[in-house]
Amino acid sequence: MTARKWVSNQDANSLKLTNLGAPSATTDAATKKYADDLYTAAISRANHTGTQLASTISDFDTQVRTSRLDQMAAPTGSVSMASQKIINLLDPTAAQDAATKAYVDAQIAGLQSGQTLKGTVRVAAATNVNIASPGTTIDGVTMANGDVVLLTAQTTGSQNGPYVFNGSAAAMTRAGNWDVTGESVVGSYWIVREGTQADKFALMSNDTFTLGTTTATFTFVGTAQSAVLPVEQDLGNGSLTSFTITHNFGTRAVSVTVYRNASPWDEVDVYVRRPDINSVVIEPDVVFATNEFHAVVSKL
Repeated sequence: MTARKWVSNQDANSLKLTNLGAPSATTDAATKKYADDLYTAAISRANHTGTQLASTISDFDTQVRTSRLDQMAAPTGSVSMASQKIINLLDPTAAQDAATKAYVDAQIAGLQSGQTLKGTVRVAAATNVNIASPGTTIDGVTMANGDVVLLTAQTTGSQNGPYVFNGSAAAMTRAGNWDVTGESVVGSYWIVREGTQADKFALMSNDTFTLGTTTATFTFVGTAQSAVLPVEQDLGNGSLTSFTITHNFGTRAVSVTVYRNASPWDEVDVYVRRPDINSVVIEPDVVFATNEFHAVVSKL
């Protein structure tokens, strides 16, 4: 029988057409299932081919932050760390690997030539010093906060080495360039400024050394006297017969020369006292005219 066709719009009066077949032609009535399937396919991310802004995806940042750096694309330009550190690195193995501080320190220590100047120390103590409360005077010299002292004869040998004086009743602390393994290297030496070993080089003579375990031993070599300049002063004012010259050499082993400031520029004998390790007193037996003579105090 030939299907009848409508000749006008039909009102379904809010009722449904049921038991429809799946549509095939573009003008066929569509079933709910057909429409639902198309909708599901349309909103599926797997089938999405258009552009969607990251800001429209609610968990975009959260998901990106869970990705590892090794999963990201390699940079094609310089990367700024904004003055921050990269921490917890492994030691490098390849030439272009980032190096840890420990690796660099160890490599530098391995390159030491046996002559590593660690600066100056004020004194080198030849007897045990209580590092917890050192007192005011070490090796006959009155200490000041910040002075570096070389301890060479500690009862606990592992304490030997350079320490900073922090006060007579305050604990001494290891010097900043000798407080880690990479800095406390064999062949280190210091110039002693004052005390019984003044102006000598203190050379650590260990063949091997482990900070905090090994007893550091020291040999005092020659003299660093060339670095100590003489102290000079004109003498005479027409009335005094006693002149004090402060040299701060830290020893009484000094030479005093007095000579005339005019022709014949001759050297004269005067009485010299050494009241302490940092000054001399010159006492001529006559009154010198103003600046008539010149004194030179040199360290022996």
